[in-house]
Amino acid sequence: MNKAITLLTALTAPIAAVVATVAPTAALADKPDWRYVEGGYTKLDFDNNESFEPDGLTINGKYLLNANWYLNGEYSFFEEGNFDFDMLTLGGGYRLPVNATTDAYFGANLERVDGDFDDETGYSINAGLRSMITEQVELAGEVGYYDVDDGEPTFKVGANYYITPQWAVGASYKLIDELDIMQVTARYAF
Repeated sequence: MNKAITLLTALTAPIAAVVATVAPTAALADKPDWRYVEGGYTKLDFDNNESFEPDGLTINGKYLLNANWYLNGEYSFFEEGNFDFDMLTLGGGYRLPVNATTDAYFGANLERVDGDFDDETGYSINAGLRSMITEQVELAGEVGYYDVDDGEPTFKVGANYYITPQWAVGASYKLIDELDIMQVTARYAF
């Protein structure tokens, strides 16, 4: 666990530097939304298995309980031929405003993977930054530690474009060791 916290601390610094250089151009932008639901298409890519690339649907959301504490959840269903499996994340965390347009956050989650051949339960921790670089564009970066079968560091980047103040479209890419998770989503912020 200490190894994971040290890794999170070391990897969060470069994300903070990028946001700090972009944040001054976002003088008219709002702060990131912490109450939303989104859903869309998701695809897995295993580096060591080019013939197995399952895809499916995902739904996730965050809910800010008060000024700083939030709950989050994500459910994804994947299918490839006769094989299917689910991934579930439930957790929460603490958000800390960095400036008027950028928030840092730290979270912990329960992780569950249910498949045709194996079911595993574990945990994850993460830290990241979300920043509205304009009134319509949000960028996000995250580092973490994911331990369901074997503990692995994680890296995630994403962007959302707000068509209206409530509706956005987005894309994200997450790396867990030799697993790549790509998502394209639509978001409703409330």
